[in-house]
Amino acid sequence: MSRQKSIFDAISRRRFLEATFAAGVTAAMGNTLIGASRAFAQAVKKGGDLKLAFPNAIDSLDPFNAGSTAGQTLSGAMFDNLTTFAADGVSILPQLATSWKPEAGGQEWVFELRQGVKFHDGSDFTSEDVVATIMRTLDKARAGYGFGVYGPVKEAKAEGTHAVRVYLTQPFADFPTSCAGRWSRILPAASVDKQAEHPNGTGPFKLESHEQGTSTRIVRNEAYWDKDRPHLDSISFFQVAESVGQQAAIRGGAVDLINQIGSETFLALQNVPGVVPYSQPSGRYQVAYTLAHLDPFKDWRVRLAFKYLIDRKALLSSGLMGQGVIGNDIQLPPGHPLLVDLPVHDQDFDKAKSLLKEAGVENLSLDCWTTSERPPSPKMALAIREGAAAVGINVTVKDIPFTEYRANVPRKQPLFTSQWSDSRTLYEQFYLVNHTNGAANYSTVEIAPGVDAKIEQLIAEIDEAKRKQILAELLPVIQERSDRVIPYFQNFFAVSTERVKGFNPIELFDVRDIWIDA
Repeated sequence: MSRQKSIFDAISRRRFLEATFAAGVTAAMGNTLIGASRAFAQAVKKGGDLKLAFPNAIDSLDPFNAGSTAGQTLSGAMFDNLTTFAADGVSILPQLATSWKPEAGGQEWVFELRQGVKFHDGSDFTSEDVVATIMRTLDKARAGYGFGVYGPVKEAKAEGTHAVRVYLTQPFADFPTSCAGRWSRILPAASVDKQAEHPNGTGPFKLESHEQGTSTRIVRNEAYWDKDRPHLDSISFFQVAESVGQQAAIRGGAVDLINQIGSETFLALQNVPGVVPYSQPSGRYQVAYTLAHLDPFKDWRVRLAFKYLIDRKALLSSGLMGQGVIGNDIQLPPGHPLLVDLPVHDQDFDKAKSLLKEAGVENLSLDCWTTSERPPSPKMALAIREGAAAVGINVTVKDIPFTEYRANVPRKQPLFTSQWSDSRTLYEQFYLVNHTNGAANYSTVEIAPGVDAKIEQLIAEIDEAKRKQILAELLPVIQERSDRVIPYFQNFFAVSTERVKGFNPIELFDVRDIWIDA
């Protein structure tokens, strides 16, 4: 089964609510349930160091401030979540929580927590750590990328040392799923805001050394609560940004695994002995932002004009070498069961010119910011520049390092490229991105009257058919008025040597499962 297909074959929200009650029945078999999904045909070998590379650098040791895939993978190795995804990327399994159930019509959730868990500094994991973590995500000044990631949370309270009750502002069926996310790692209450200097998780690996922009090494946590994992002794993280360097590193054995490579690297390594390349359909996409709170994109007609500038088929061919599918400015990929029929935003210079004329825009010059550390973003920027020139707009492409990009571009520049990963809930896909109060709404404005209310209605709804009805009204507005140009959805790419086993080829894979066949 492909990665993309598994995402969209999830159980209905009604069945999901029913299934969550069954989690209480499985509380006593938490470890058994976790291990059951991770059987391998070949006997696992313990030990060894994995040399792991990414095109981008680890940008922060604090899980809530990790914006790069490298940083997020590191946080997943050093920290645990309340819940975790099974190998199919859909099913939810216990991690620091052993069971959970909804109460008050889905507006409250109660989690029973695993006992006997220690942080890396030897302190006990308790309900106070969960409360402190969730409350940090509610404070925009402290939350970083974690702002609002748990959903419409109002408050969290401890019920004894190993139970937590979470109060929501509205019913939210996907709450246990939101607890498994990349910015939902559980932090220690005593140092909840100090993880950038001294990361202290409950995860299977502990930090041994970190040289910003050079290398990072983590070693096995011998006191980890899951006695069957991890399998590795250590993991060394490196950055290898360019395709030529990636190819040389994997061919020469300098690294064992490179995650999030580009299509060029994948195609070049397809038939190399001893090398295993991966290409899987996914919900990952790249986007060109046209921020609605900054000129010249305050006028929705200018935002829409830019959606007609790109030759999407040509960009899919040149940027991804055909390894993906065309997007239509909606964050739901083709084949999603809730997607409705929408007009296609093919390249159309006449429409773009007409919209710009209606908006009174002429003699426009803009910078388009991008970074080669997120391939093939620069090719999208070049496609925008080419299309813009055809309608009389001068666009200058600014390709800068990711660390500089992260500090100076998102939310601050009117036109830039970015990258978005698979989202498992409609809350992530629409509230966080399109609602005025959404943490990932970089424009911080309502793109059209009534959009916020419709999104609130969407995430509160449990019935799948009614959700599709709401989306039938919402999606045409988002497609036309949003600040996002989404020309394609990318296949996920990675490459490893043959000695790497237990690797699940998804963007944020679980390092707990990997082992080396030395």
